[in-house]
Amino acid sequence: MVQYNQSLSLISRTLVNIKSTNLKFNEKIKGTIVEKWVAYWKLVAKDYKDVGRSLKQDIKTKPLRSGLYFTGASLLGLCASLNPDMQSFRAKYIQSANDLGLVPTTLANPQALNHLKYIERSFNHNLIRYINLGVLSIIWVDKFSEDCNLYENTCSYLQVPFWEIRKRMLDIGFLNVWWITSRKMLDYDINY
Repeated sequence: MVQYNQSLSLISRTLVNIKSTNLKFNEKIKGTIVEKWVAYWKLVAKDYKDVGRSLKQDIKTKPLRSGLYFTGASLLGLCASLNPDMQSFRAKYIQSANDLGLVPTTLANPQALNHLKYIERSFNHNLIRYINLGVLSIIWVDKFSEDCNLYENTCSYLQVPFWEIRKRMLDIGFLNVWWITSRKMLDYDINY
């Protein structure tokens, strides 16, 4: 019991010290820009606390809608974390070329062979471009290399418009899979 009373008195003394320190700090910063800054962040913290309370209340009143929102946000987060990059496209191309290289050209699927040759030519001419859309990635072929300094390449009015990227699209990456290359390499060892 004596130890309990000592710890209570220690806690009360600590609280008194914190309050007095807080009062001294408030008096020091009164009328300065720091006071406005502290007030701003207190309001931001209060706003977030209110949002948290209202979110908790919404979850209790509408659990199905909250579950759907949470599931959708989780799926978007998963898609964003599994979004492939240019390095994985290059690795997929090399793996596909190695797989196709083990098959005689008379037995290789011409569609897979032509697709990989087109990717190789585009890489060699530095025409491959990568667009990251957050949850998926697009690999497309540009008209000119980045090193090319022709007027047609530098003029913004003559660039490839976004609606034409669909025609120049080489692959779509989603959930760590490059879908077009994977589809074309599905039966790479069957010539039909």
